[in-house]
Amino acid sequence: MRTAITFAFILLLAGCTGMSRAMTYTQKTHHVNMGDISYRVFEHPKEDVIMTTPPIGGAMTSGFFKGLTLGLANITPPEKIHEAAARKYLDENGRAHCRIVSGYLVMEPQYEFKYDCSTPPEGYDPTENKKTDT
Repeated sequence: MRTAITFAFILLLAGCTGMSRAMTYTQKTHHVNMGDISYRVFEHPKEDVIMTTPPIGGAMTSGFFKGLTLGLANITPPEKIHEAAARKYLDENGRAHCRIVSGYLVMEPQYEFKYDCSTPPEGYDPTENKKTDT
């Protein structure tokens, strides 16, 4: 019993940490369509970091199924899909020359991606404002 309470407390703290990080982002929500799903994208006002998350309904459904199956079923979209949404956001907002440096799970289902605009990605052609095949 004591172990279960300690474990629950650790999970609560971990959730609060992710939530406090999410609260540092701008409150303006950007939407990026990835197929038939519109991901929400938030940009950090002082850091070169963006956070992606699926629509609220999708996030709630994922959490429900994970809880219902005691964590055995996870329908959260993989990091690769979140990174594609982050990339599309940068492309659509005049930053096609930026490259994504790293990404990680902040708190299910939110991912955070650090980007760098000082060095264009390989194959970037500024005259076309898009990547070229090389």
